[in-house]
Amino acid sequence: MKIKSDSGVTLAVLVVTIVVIAIISAISVQVGFQQIDLARFENLKTNLLLIQSRCKIKAEQKAIGEIEESELYGTKQENAGEYDGWYLLSQDDLNNMGVTSVKADDQYYVNYDSDDIAYGKGLEFDGKTYHKLSEVLEY
Repeated sequence: MKIKSDSGVTLAVLVVTIVVIAIISAISVQVGFQQIDLARFENLKTNLLLIQSRCKIKAEQKAIGEIEESELYGTKQENAGEYDGWYLLSQDDLNNMGVTSVKADDQYYVNYDSDDIAYGKGLEFDGKTYHKLSEVLEY
């Protein structure tokens, strides 16, 4: 008399399969979040570089006397702490520069003297908060 062997999925195989799928899922989610953070960082970098290039043009026009200081992008800030003497860019300024991917409450600043651009809120990336283009380019 032959005893027929069971060839079904055992509980142990099922548990191992679920654990492997859970590990793969966790790694995939973590990599996905890292890619989203990197995309946000690169988007900020692109916006800052675009703003810098547009502001350089205005600064050069002012330097050679083609335009007055009042025609520079932004409103000069006084008693503004870290951004004292910097120019706060309005939504219209950003739209005129072609920077349309910003939110209404985003604040961008330009320092025409040091040729630096700053994002007021800052962006947390890789354990550090980045505000200025000079910081972003050091990364």
